[in-house]
Amino acid sequence: MAGEPLTDIRRPLPLEGTIVYGPIMSRRLGMSLGINLLPRAYKLCSFGCIYCHYGTTDVKTLAREEIQARRADLPSLHETLQALELTLHKVGSRVDALTFSGNGEPTLHPYFGEIVREVAHLRDRMCPNARVVLFSNASTTAWPEVRQALSTIDLPILKLDAGNAETFQRVNRPAPGVTIEALVEALQGIPRLVIQSMFVDGLVNNAEGMAWRAWLEAVAAIRPTQVQIYSTDYPVPDPRVQRVPPFVLRRLARDATQATGVPVHAYWPEW
Repeated sequence: MAGEPLTDIRRPLPLEGTIVYGPIMSRRLGMSLGINLLPRAYKLCSFGCIYCHYGTTDVKTLAREEIQARRADLPSLHETLQALELTLHKVGSRVDALTFSGNGEPTLHPYFGEIVREVAHLRDRMCPNARVVLFSNASTTAWPEVRQALSTIDLPILKLDAGNAETFQRVNRPAPGVTIEALVEALQGIPRLVIQSMFVDGLVNNAEGMAWRAWLEAVAAIRPTQVQIYSTDYPVPDPRVQRVPPFVLRRLARDATQATGVPVHAYWPEW
């Protein structure tokens, strides 16, 4: 049931225990400070992706009333800004990115838009060369307040792992009410949009056949500025989920660029 905590949580990596974490060196962003607007004791998300390195989603929901009821578990605007300012005093101008990510879907925070605006103001004052970045699963991009907040985000990196309903359900396992058709429609027209896509093998394979062709069609319809594809580089909750190797990712990127006209780049760690 949506919103009901699970009793068997497989957690390959521990949840972020603080509001601000890092800095960490990102393959794509440089020196990045993470901002976690979600509970520190459990994962709150609108997806239950089979590959998530934070494990099974404890509370899977897109219901605003339920999220409001959990406000006490979420950091306030003041707490977020205070934690970020303290960290920036320590690391200063070395930061390249202030990245909204964390223990689930950051845009579920009831005051996400307000926090984004204030973080951008703090950035302007303390580390003006840093970009404000968002990693999101895109499930809330049709919400007016999230849509407005995206105009403040320098780099919106939004998830698209599937182009058809079957693959979407098997890979992302969304909360009730989230459909791939609505997600693809909401992604269209977002300025500076970067699509991030995870390809996996084993339990589900979204890198070939009908799943691959449907994803190509979705990318062509969305027309993002670029697409970044990758595979798992952390432990996953289900060992049946397998990595797609770098040579396959390189081929997928080349084929997708040719098929869609959108620049597609492959990323992988040094395995």
